[in-house]
Amino acid sequence: MTHEDDFRLRAKARESSSRGSEVSIPASYKGFFQEARIGLVRGKAVSGRRTLTKPATPRTGRFNARGRGRAALERGIGPKQGWRVHRATGDRYRARRAIVKVRVVKLRNAKSSVSRGHLAYLQREGAGVERAEGLDGSAEQTPTRGQLYGPEDGVVVDGRDFVARSQESFDGRGDPHQFRIMISPEDGAELARVNCDGTPNLKETTRALMTQMEEDLGTRLDWVAVDHFDTAHPHTHIIARGVTHDGKGLNIAGEYISRGIRGRLEEELTRELGWKSELEIQQEMKREVGAMRVTTADRHIADGLDRNTNIIDLRAGSTASKFGRHSSMNRHILIGRMNHLEKMGLAQPTDQGCWQLEKDAFKTLGQIEQREQLNKEIHAAVERANVKRPIRLNDGRTDYDGNLSNRRFIGRVIAKTLGRDEGMNPDAKGGGKVRFIIDGTDGYVSTVETGMDTRAGEAAKVGSIIEVSPPSLRTVDQNLQALATGKDYHGKPRNGLVGNYAIATSGPEDWVDGSGSRSAAHMRVHRLRLATLVDAGVVQVVSKDKDGDPNDWRVPEDFEERAIALDLRQGRASGVKLLSRQDLDAQLASPGATWLDRAQVSWGRGGLGGISVKSSAFAKELHTAFQQRRTWLVEQGYAELRQDAQKTSIIYKRGYLKALETEGFNAAAEKLEGMTGKAHVAAQSGRLIEGTVSQKYELPHGPHAMIETQRAFYLVPWESTHTQKWGKRIKGRVLSGGGIDWETGRSRGIGR
Repeated sequence: MTHEDDFRLRAKARESSSRGSEVSIPASYKGFFQEARIGLVRGKAVSGRRTLTKPATPRTGRFNARGRGRAALERGIGPKQGWRVHRATGDRYRARRAIVKVRVVKLRNAKSSVSRGHLAYLQREGAGVERAEGLDGSAEQTPTRGQLYGPEDGVVVDGRDFVARSQESFDGRGDPHQFRIMISPEDGAELARVNCDGTPNLKETTRALMTQMEEDLGTRLDWVAVDHFDTAHPHTHIIARGVTHDGKGLNIAGEYISRGIRGRLEEELTRELGWKSELEIQQEMKREVGAMRVTTADRHIADGLDRNTNIIDLRAGSTASKFGRHSSMNRHILIGRMNHLEKMGLAQPTDQGCWQLEKDAFKTLGQIEQREQLNKEIHAAVERANVKRPIRLNDGRTDYDGNLSNRRFIGRVIAKTLGRDEGMNPDAKGGGKVRFIIDGTDGYVSTVETGMDTRAGEAAKVGSIIEVSPPSLRTVDQNLQALATGKDYHGKPRNGLVGNYAIATSGPEDWVDGSGSRSAAHMRVHRLRLATLVDAGVVQVVSKDKDGDPNDWRVPEDFEERAIALDLRQGRASGVKLLSRQDLDAQLASPGATWLDRAQVSWGRGGLGGISVKSSAFAKELHTAFQQRRTWLVEQGYAELRQDAQKTSIIYKRGYLKALETEGFNAAAEKLEGMTGKAHVAAQSGRLIEGTVSQKYELPHGPHAMIETQRAFYLVPWESTHTQKWGKRIKGRVLSGGGIDWETGRSRGIGR
């Protein structure tokens, strides 16, 4: 520093009313202090400390407590709550209400099909309606597929373009997340009407809501929406990209997500439909007295229950009643609802005007509504598939009480929809659950749910063949259970205690290539699974090492039941297995190895893994398909018939499945060469594969990843590594014993 850079700070004179006031710094000196502050922040970042000061707003556990929308919240969002009284008539009015659910779905390092699959499920058959002219000339509403729409009226929206924009952003890394919003106005049926007099509809309401959100968040939103009319309450699903108009990540304040969106929607509903009168509310409640679902009256009843005895008192003038603020007509509506619940066995009278409600009465009503909705979906699917079978409403693995089923069968998918959570369950992994409606070998049409990001949930489609079996422990959980119930290296029982050393010694030995990659992968899989189990409360951490990492875990005796229950809750249970993505007709015409080829031997012995194939109409179709495929194998030279004095037998050539896989692989590679204009390079033993993970292709014998270079491409079996490296460069070496070691592409030290 020179003499010209010297300076002194002089504080202002302290005033009696300004005790503790800060020192005033001249404007000419603020640049220096700003640079000093930046230097401190950088220094602390290098030293490992994350921030210089505490955040202005404490984190609340929501997605983001400091994102966009906070300014709009401070100005006020939502109509005034409570009753408004008309001065002249004394009538009471309140604002319109709505239910809004929002889920933030992480997309980075997720499967590319998460967004594409969710859009496909939202556009499922029977979810939408279209106007048609009846035989008598009257207007009718007929079910149709859900139709995508966007901000502009009359513009056809392509979901593939929306997904492509999501995947190509951020230099090919894709959007970090997306917002899935479900809005359900209490007057959805009225909004859904489209009349010549300009009655508002769901599309107009949705567009108005998104326009207001853009103003609140200070950015344009890239979004698509679908209106659903297949439930008692018409509702809308909105998918918005987590990116701003200038290509940056979009973070929304948690409070705006929790109440801001609902407030804006209620404002729009009240503006379009007007304030709702008390008389109109009572008339709606009166129409819902005999409904087999949770109604508005039930919510009033829940508020009036005695928390200790679960008794509701609806006697006029009773000191124990909590309904003094309601009119007499409202009280009589609630009495009518309680009489209906009594007939259903969900309530018992204790006195004149008093009832004791069953503990899970409203949960039972919700289950009844779900069953009715599921029954409608199954009958619609059966009608579209033109099959006539008995129907089972359970899901094949568990009933509505959570009891596990031991049924095991093979089925053909005749419909694929969203599960009961409508893709909005935050506990489910990969964006929710998928529901399959299946025509099975057990002679029934039944349903089963699985995770959207499982192999079956991702790849199965209408016509695919799947197997439904009792849920079981995944391989890593089986190893943990075996270690917990086994003995240590001293021969003493572990009694549920599992440590790092026990996990390491239970893994494979890397004597083939000596790289240690297989042992490292074994430890990584177990530690990741244990972290998930600890977060869910299934296992407990007993001890940690000096760095604070878990070293020993306590596995409970009921580990199997609790681990399976966790997988079922998250949609990851292994009870649903995809046997063939192709339908039977496509398998009969396929040049590659199909499920019919792999199951030929088992079918010839009279069953498929203990499942009979001769007990239902679909089983007879399987029987015919196996016979036709066997004839094709004989014609192509993969098998031959031998006739003796007693019977005719078929002999399959050794390695016929491998030959079929090679034939199907070569056909797919040749087709891709024509589509891309690039040459296919075979993944031979010892070859170093390096390129970008660009596509995923479903071959008859399994999924494959396309690794592209500038002039060529590789086609290799799909692995979980490809999901994490989607759109990025990857490197691996083909091992002599089969498989590819993708670990060789990772840096192992400084300068590498």
